[in-house]
Amino acid sequence: MEEDEDLMLDGSLINFSFESLKVMPNSTIFILLLSAAINFVVNLANRMAIDIEEYRDWLIRSTQLRRELMKAIQSGNKRLVDRIKREQQKMMGVQSKINMQRMKLTLFFFIPILVLWRVLGPFYGKEPVALMPFEAPFLGEQLTLFWWYFLSSLATNVLISRLLGLTFEV
Repeated sequence: MEEDEDLMLDGSLINFSFESLKVMPNSTIFILLLSAAINFVVNLANRMAIDIEEYRDWLIRSTQLRRELMKAIQSGNKRLVDRIKREQQKMMGVQSKINMQRMKLTLFFFIPILVLWRVLGPFYGKEPVALMPFEAPFLGEQLTLFWWYFLSSLATNVLISRLLGLTFEV
């Protein structure tokens, strides 16, 4: 008898905690933490998969080339413009290699995220999961799962990318 009560209590606690995730502010915090966790895993995988030094060097050099190209165009130096464009073509090979590595990771994480959305979508439905402190254009004040996840993901991705060294100042 006592074991049955323990099982019932455990079942109701699990049920209660899932249901509590539908109510604000729990839904707001849960989706924010979920987006941060997903961004952390994806960015960590990116960090491990790509050569950070090569990526950093490519980013710095491509930024320099863009600036040099603009100056060359403004000065009217056609030979310099042609030389910079040839160098940019070489840089595109490095970019393609980096993009291919990132694309493989994107495909690897895409299916699990789709499954997650298939679960979360019906769970939250069209109910608001977060409140904006102001009336946002096109979004309003109450945010659905899609919009709150989107905004949370943007914010957490910037922070996590910087923490993991995937964003560089040029």
